[in-house]
Amino acid sequence: MEASENLWIAVAVALAVGIVIGVVLAQVAKRVGGGPGSGSQSQLESLQLRFEEYQQEVANHFKTTASLVARLNRSHQDIQEHLTQGAVELAPDDMTRQRLLAALEQEDKPVRDHRRGEPVFDTLEPPRDYALKEEGPGTLSEEFGLKRKH
Repeated sequence: MEASENLWIAVAVALAVGIVIGVVLAQVAKRVGGGPGSGSQSQLESLQLRFEEYQQEVANHFKTTASLVARLNRSHQDIQEHLTQGAVELAPDDMTRQRLLAALEQEDKPVRDHRRGEPVFDTLEPPRDYALKEEGPGTLSEEFGLKRKH
């Protein structure tokens, strides 16, 4: 029996030594490699860099869009000035010139309801989804779709 007991003691000692060596090696590897968080730290830095690049792309996009819109507005003004100058120079008589200039001035103003002289978009009302129904409550009613238990 002593040989069997010695064998179990040797196995237990070897297991304990192996665990201690494993823990020591894990600590050394953690210090040398920068710890288990070093991979996530580099991943975080990579994501931060990608986010900053994306923000720069968005800023450049809106800057380009703003310059294109400004150029479009300038082109529109140039066209209006050209049409006005053409109407003044090329109209055969004063009456035609006045009508052309009035038409050009109207293009710059909001659409108006000719019967009332007010802008059309100021007189519109939003749709009335809350209108009552003949058969039951409207869709925005608090009781709509609920079945009552008796």
